[in-house]
Amino acid sequence: MVKWLFGIPYEVAFWEASYRNKQARESLMAFSHYGQALQLPGFDAQAFFAKQKDLSQALILDVGAGMTYLPGNKAVIDGQTVTLNVHYVDPLATYYNRILKKYQIDRPQVEFAMMEYLSACYPKHDVTLVMIQNALDHSANPVKGVLEAIDALKQGGVLYLNHHPNEAEYENYRGFHQFNITVENQQLIIWNKTERYNINELLRGIAQVETSIVDNNPVAVITKQADVPESMIDRRADIQRLSKALIDYSIEVNSPTRMIGYHCRLFFYRMAQWMSKLFSFRTRQRIKKIINLKQ
Repeated sequence: MVKWLFGIPYEVAFWEASYRNKQARESLMAFSHYGQALQLPGFDAQAFFAKQKDLSQALILDVGAGMTYLPGNKAVIDGQTVTLNVHYVDPLATYYNRILKKYQIDRPQVEFAMMEYLSACYPKHDVTLVMIQNALDHSANPVKGVLEAIDALKQGGVLYLNHHPNEAEYENYRGFHQFNITVENQQLIIWNKTERYNINELLRGIAQVETSIVDNNPVAVITKQADVPESMIDRRADIQRLSKALIDYSIEVNSPTRMIGYHCRLFFYRMAQWMSKLFSFRTRQRIKKIINLKQ
């Protein structure tokens, strides 16, 4: 958890630069499907919405949303357009809402929640759809994130996952990139250098897991069939882990060396992200590949 917390400067600097630069901001808005029909590659979301008894009451979470506002927020049912109740959720919500305010961006506020403790923020088991795109592998504990998302869902609700393959390997385990996600023999696998989890096996009897590869990305559509056993989501252990993480982090940030290092990294990342926005996306990807090859 402490390592994850020290990855925050990189993520904040990225979004600050993305919204500060007018061209990057306009590109981001064009990339977003906000105000359009919600489409999810590898999953017929519109058909799923059509089966809901009262779509106006359907609670939809875009978890680890960052500031992309990527998925649409509309459903088209029998020719009628319905505005969906989409909540944009991210542990860095406070940072992101400051950016929205600073640049006067007309988008919904981001709500605070950590995916590893999602069911504590949405405890009623009434969520219809949870979307996690290119974010699960940024979390401190992605397997727990999957379990928490399923716990928050209602029966028949869906957890949708869509991620770049093996992102931690590509990013050389920098910042938030500490886990890889892939599909092997139709099994959803989450792994890094020391851990490996087969999610299909983990969720046997709890959820149906359907996997596919879409545009080279591993995609999983996980439909809740039964409640997650309490033994798999240990609330007491959660409190213990969070309390220890708070103390550990307090010790770290009270170290003058670590404090200076933290702010130096934030300054460096801000400058690097600002400079990167002077180049096209394709050029930035080429530069990143060169850097990765040298490491």
